[in-house]
Amino acid sequence: MKDESRQNSTVSTLEPNQLAVIEALVSGSSITEAAQKAGVHRATLYNWRKTSPEFDNQLALAQRECADTLRAQLRGLADDAVKVVRETMTDTKISPAVRLKAALSVLQSLGALEESKDDGALIEKWRQDTDPLIDAIRNMH
Repeated sequence: MKDESRQNSTVSTLEPNQLAVIEALVSGSSITEAAQKAGVHRATLYNWRKTSPEFDNQLALAQRECADTLRAQLRGLADDAVKVVRETMTDTKISPAVRLKAALSVLQSLGALEESKDDGALIEKWRQDTDPLIDAIRNMH
């Protein structure tokens, strides 16, 4: 309850044009567009960011809430995305190139295609183990 009253008091100290700017920025408007929508000069927005902690805090809060909402919506689509990728990879009517691209995208998103710091050491160890065998085979001929 305390937090709500503190947030409400912060919101209530902001001017309507400040709230309009915050709404426009969170909706994806540029600084210039947000200033125009609120009927203020864009320099005023920079001034509010520097001199009004209430404005700056409320803007940051609104941006975090917007980002949280978008992340939640994307998580809700994850099951559908996995299903589409699975269908694309397994449907033999789809070209092999498209299926390969889907498979590579999955592996890349999991980091399976990135080199590990240990890869160099493993390759060097493999060379040390196999070079004598390769030399022995070459000497046999």
